[in-house]
Amino acid sequence: MRFPMPWRITAPLSVLIVALAGCSGSDTEPEVTAGSGATAVTNCGVAVPAGAPPTKIFAAFHNGIEAVYALGAGDKLVGAAYLDNPLLPEYAAQFHPDQQEPTYYPEEYPSREEVLRLDPDFVVSGFTGAFTTEGLGTRAELNKIGIGSYLFTQYCPTADGEGQKSLADNDVSLDSVYGDLTDLGRVLGTTTQAEALVTKMKQTVAGVESELAGVKRPTVAMLNRPGGGELRVFGSEDVATTIIEKAGGIQVFDDVPGRLARIGTEELIKRKPDVIVIPACCGADVGPDGAQGVIDGLKSDPALANVPAIRDNRIYAVTFAEITPGVRNADAVANLAKLLHPEKF
Repeated sequence: MRFPMPWRITAPLSVLIVALAGCSGSDTEPEVTAGSGATAVTNCGVAVPAGAPPTKIFAAFHNGIEAVYALGAGDKLVGAAYLDNPLLPEYAAQFHPDQQEPTYYPEEYPSREEVLRLDPDFVVSGFTGAFTTEGLGTRAELNKIGIGSYLFTQYCPTADGEGQKSLADNDVSLDSVYGDLTDLGRVLGTTTQAEALVTKMKQTVAGVESELAGVKRPTVAMLNRPGGGELRVFGSEDVATTIIEKAGGIQVFDDVPGRLARIGTEELIKRKPDVIVIPACCGADVGPDGAQGVIDGLKSDPALANVPAIRDNRIYAVTFAEITPGVRNADAVANLAKLLHPEKF
């Protein structure tokens, strides 16, 4: 979606809130008024100008936050919400929420009014949920008050303003991730950093694939059990499947669409995965050890005792951040490959 140039407007907060409340969520393609010589990227069917970079950024969700830092625009971050795990060390050194640099919202998504108080001219979101009428507003609504936006394309909705249950038929390959980082780098005015980042990620994955040539691939189930309740699986139509396959595994739930789909214990028994991977979540201080409760629960369930992954003690913890579309995905491939094929590394 896009907004006319310049990126920022200087109306008082009360005017912005009234303007946003009056916007129609039916607008899906705002008019783009680009500066002389400016180009645009297309993001979820929305034209995003890539001329004058934004100056004050709000980032939602872990992958959105880390992308801003990785692309060299961390000094423009005025607000951030929802870290799934600790930031990577190189970004954590720049993250000072205790000093309100940026303002961080750890547990609840900030209200529209709260985000507008920060006066951003651009919002980067890793998931669809931010851009709804119930959230920050649709991208068309935000555009009308001068706030630009970018959404990771694996979560493009079928229409602007739709939520997580209305995803389009999206590309969940690493090429999609590379494309997002490249396009976002153009929008943020950091093309050099984006090109270097994508090149490094491609080299990492290529190196892993070279080491794994000809290996016997184990079947892999990536799942979680929020609150100790129902099992939920990371299935097809999700970058987790791509990571499993690039790391030398076979997605055992390749016929289950989407992320965190509910499955029964009997279904896990039926699939007989060789390996189970548990992504730990959620919080700025939750590392891989945050998955230990789920792992212990699976191991202690007598009904699962003969599942190969449990029988052979091949249950591994990773982080939710690394299996979400973003800057960690190449390293996620390398890390999982070492777990699946330790003899190769």
